[in-house]
Formats: sequence, structure tokens, C-alpha cells
Amino acid sequence: MKKWRMVLGVFCLLAAGLALPAAAVWQPPEGAVNAEAVYLYELTTDTLVYEKNAHEERAAASLTKMMTGLLLAESGADLSESFTIPRELEAEFDRIQAENGSDADLKIGETVTLESLFYACMLPSGNDAASVIAYYLGNGDMDAFFARMNRRAAELGCKNTNFTCAHGLYGLEYGNHSTAYDMFLIARACRENELFMSVVTQNGYWMPLTNLHPEPKTPDAPAGAAYYVRTTNVMQLPDQELYRAYIQGIKTGFTDEAGRCFVSSAQQDGLVWVLVVMGAPKALAEDGFNWSFHTTADLYDWALEAFFAVELPSRETPVAQLPLAWCGETETAGVYAAASLPALQAAGSRVEVIPGELPARLEAPVPAGQKLGTAQVLVDGELIGIVDLVTLQGFERSGWLYYKEKLAPYWWLAAAAALLVFGTLGLLAARRRRARKSRRAAAR
Repeated sequence: MKKWRMVLGVFCLLAAGLALPAAAVWQPPEGAVNAEAVYLYELTTDTLVYEKNAHEERAAASLTKMMTGLLLAESGADLSESFTIPRELEAEFDRIQAENGSDADLKIGETVTLESLFYACMLPSGNDAASVIAYYLGNGDMDAFFARMNRRAAELGCKNTNFTCAHGLYGLEYGNHSTAYDMFLIARACRENELFMSVVTQNGYWMPLTNLHPEPKTPDAPAGAAYYVRTTNVMQLPDQELYRAYIQGIKTGFTDEAGRCFVSSAQQDGLVWVLVVMGAPKALAEDGFNWSFHTTADLYDWALEAFFAVELPSRETPVAQLPLAWCGETETAGVYAAASLPALQAAGSRVEVIPGELPARLEAPVPAGQKLGTAQVLVDGELIGIVDLVTLQGFERSGWLYYKEKLAPYWWLAAAAALLVFGTLGLLAARRRRARKSRRAAAR
């Protein structure tokens, strides 16, 4: 971190106990994290709260479908458009079945809407639906779609991600991999897409009747519906023990190679979170839930309780006091932050504002809002931003104080002039006295 020359030292702007810790010292409760890679980030304050092996390349499993769904959402395609699943995908469908991949019961030759494909891909994690989306958006060229996935990932800043399939059923051996950090970047883009979020925040979807699903599978199916697909995100389901009302999507994933994975978003009390959990144990917990859900629940329960949003630094408390010359009202001027930065705060840590180089003193007149320098805002030693430092009010000049100071270096000239004047007046007075005496003497 760049070191700034400190002129006036470090000023604490908040009362004791109101401070913002750095991610390096924010540790979740013991036992909360049961996964090999984790990345927890708060979006409104741009704050990394916790990470573990975030840049380690891992099999992405069905987290891959986030990119597939994002590209469909960003494509501008009319989701009411129908598409007939082509015979060219028969080998892909057979392979998905052979590898026990999850599917949405789509069939070769079935005519479905893009909307149905979107829900079938994202909620029950249908590998078949993901492959159909890839075929559709790739105009029949699956490799072209995979290249598109990788270009979009690169645009989002992903450095260690490579997609070779649209669903994630194929893993590291086939070059399909990512990292917790890269998955965060993709999830953040998904979180910002309203269409994408409108899909993944649904708990289920009724797949409509089609040419190959002409009859409803269950008696409770509404008119025009064939069968119901349910989200794999149990934390969104109110009837589940791990339900959390703050959860908003996004995607689960699992293969033997990847372990249990879950990328989620949460929103509560003005804060928006994204959490990536990868490589949780394959075995289920004693309650029957997988460990990626338990890790997610424990981390969010901790974070939502511990942290809250603040604006730093205070714009009402001076960062520094500078000497002020030539002002008759005050001898110092307060220096204030021109703006505050959104920040995440928890009890028990500290906030520091470190001014850069500031003037040794100010000289009136000084206008209100004059920029005097900048300051770093640090939280437990970590930089969260830089703010301008300004005067809060204006200061008028006192003419008397100004000229008094300006003439002070020349006091000896004034003294010499005074001596000369007084000496001259004294000589003149002596001459007048002698002249008077001479006149009196002449008169006698």
C-alpha cells in the first residue's frame, strides 16, 4: 500500500466501538466454514468480508449454468419464442443420462419456449436445458457458444475460468473450471440483471404442455401445464429448515469432483451480499442438508448480525486544524472531508483518516469549500478510499493584522526613520533657540 507522508498525524473520527475492520481480521465463528473455497462480498460498500482459497482453480459443476443463463438473459431474445430441440443434441442428451446428470425431462423433437428452457436450466439445474440454450444461442455450433461464455467471463474480469460445456457436468479433465473469485464476478453480473434474477428467485415453475408432454403428470397441474420443476436452492423454500428469507438465488452445483457448491445472493437492511461456496463435503450433514447450505447459512447469519453500513468519515468532524493567519475572528481553521465513503462497519475495530500533505498554514481570505489536499480513509489498516479535504466555511481578512505582519520585518527602518525625524526636529529646535538668543543679545 502506498505510504503517504503524514503531516498532522492520524485522526480518529468515530467514537470508541464504532469502527470498520479489514477483511484480513474478520473471521467467522469457528466451524462456520466447511468448504474448500469461499468468497463473501458486500456489494453496496464494495467490501470483501471473507475469503478462503478464492483463486484456486476448481471444477465448477452446475455453477457453470450461471454463465449460460446470463448469456440468455443478455441476448435480448424473446423468451416467448418456441424452439424445437434438434436431433443433433441426441448424443449430448444420452451422455447426460449416462453420467447421471440432472435433467428437466426435455426430449429430442420437443418444441419448448425459451422461457421454459431458462427456468428448466436454472431451477432444477437441467443439464439438458443448458445444452439446448447453448445450441440455440450458438446457432447450432456448441463450440461457438462455449467461446462466447469465455469471452463474457474475460469481460467480467475472470482470470482463471474456462468453459467447455454449458452445464458443468464435465469437469477438470475436459477443461471446465473456475475459482471462487471468478464465480463471484459472474454472480455479481447475474445479480445486476433483472431478468436473470426474476428467474432464479422463483421457487418453482410449471413446464407447459408440449407436443411431447401432451398430458399433465400430476392432478394438481394448472391448465396448460405438464409438470412442476422446483428450485434446488432449499434456502429459498419456506418449508425447509434452512430457509432464510434474505436469500435471493442464485445457483447450486454438485459433482463428485467439484463437491457441493452454492452461489447465493442475500439482501437485508440495505446491504447486498454475494457468497460463493465451493468444494463442500460430498456427504450430507446429519440433518440431510448438504454442507454448502450449512456454510452459507452460518456465514450469512454471522455477517448479517455483525455488520452494518455507515458513511465514513464524518463530514461534521474536522480531520485537522490548521493555523489561520490574518483573520480577526479565529486563529485556526478546520479541515473537513468533502464527501463520505460508504463502508461496512462492525463493532470492535477502528477507523483512521490520514491526511496527505497539507499547507503549513492558511492565509485569509479563505473561501468556503477550498480544496486543501486529500486524505486516506483506512479501516484496521486497510484502505477503503480517498477523500478531498476542504474548508467548511469562509474566512475574511483583517487589514490591520495583514499589514502588521507584513511590516513587521521592517521595524528597524521605522525606528531609523523615527530617529531621523526626531533628530532633525531636535536640530531645528536647537537652531531656533540659538537664533532667539542671538536676536536678544543684538537688541541689548
